[in-house]
Amino acid sequence: MARLVVVFLTVFLLMHTSEMSLTSSTACDHVNWDFTTCLRYLAGYESDPTKHCCESLGELNMEAEKQNTKDVCRCIGNLATDIGIRFDDSRIGALPHKCHTPIIFPISDQINCSS
Repeated sequence: MARLVVVFLTVFLLMHTSEMSLTSSTACDHVNWDFTTCLRYLAGYESDPTKHCCESLGELNMEAEKQNTKDVCRCIGNLATDIGIRFDDSRIGALPHKCHTPIIFPISDQINCSS
């Protein structure tokens, strides 16, 4: 089942990231590719983030430094909306602690990236 979800998300990302309207589709492609590794944890399907998710947060921090941090947040919010997934707010808050990595960009499935 987990493999099916990962395959679905990968195919979905490949098909739909070009439709996301933000800075540039290439920028969101990179953000979405990295962030996909954290979706199962944030949605409550896994008890802890994967090692790859935690490593991806470092990549996303660098991406946020190149772009506007709100742009990274919007990419993530659009991704969540497009695939119909909701994030557990307590898991968003726990992610930096569990991964031992600060997060310099907001994470939201509500596309409220101003806070």
